[in-house]
Amino acid sequence: MVTHPGFVPDAPARPSPQGAPRARVPVWRRVLGAIAGLALACGAVYVQSLVLTPDQLNDPITTSGGMHDELVTDRFSTRVERLEFARTVRVKQTYTTDEATTDNIFLIVKVGATTPRRPTRLDAHLLTADGLRFEPTDRVAATASMADKWVQPGWWRSGFFFFEVPKPAVAGLRLVVAEPETLFGDTWVAETSADLGLDETEAERMVGAAKDVYEVTG
Repeated sequence: MVTHPGFVPDAPARPSPQGAPRARVPVWRRVLGAIAGLALACGAVYVQSLVLTPDQLNDPITTSGGMHDELVTDRFSTRVERLEFARTVRVKQTYTTDEATTDNIFLIVKVGATTPRRPTRLDAHLLTADGLRFEPTDRVAATASMADKWVQPGWWRSGFFFFEVPKPAVAGLRLVVAEPETLFGDTWVAETSADLGLDETEAERMVGAAKDVYEVTG
């Protein structure tokens, strides 16, 4: 090979040794990495489960029970004291008497309520077994309804909610009680939900024994 003065040729590259052993990762390190990865995955799933959807954020906080149970929330407590069915509701006032009739059936629910801190009013609605909702009837004078009464701290007060319900919808009814909705709503709304104990047999019996006239003062 001809070279020029002062020029030093590069040394030829050495071939890499064949079969050189690779560095091994210790077993304990691989196990530790697998455990850490599993922990991160579980943590991600758990955090995701804590994220509520917009609909879930609007869901009320519900205390459930049955007839005569004291259902306690942080804002109020209720208990269903009695049920009555009637074909006519008569409201006796100081100078007048109003009568309400229906082609369906009136369900009159007597509810007791108290509150721990501040006076409040309560609204109610019925839920059927298949999710239908019934608001209180407007045929009965509002002055006779529990919704028109103030519930005071430390005292139990009883009153009535009046509903018109188709007879086939009576079985499986629940009474839901909550404070009236405010203008801007409340992120966490408390409510009580009482099973009225109306299975098919009991519903048929009570509707069949409905009073011709149920009289209240309002």
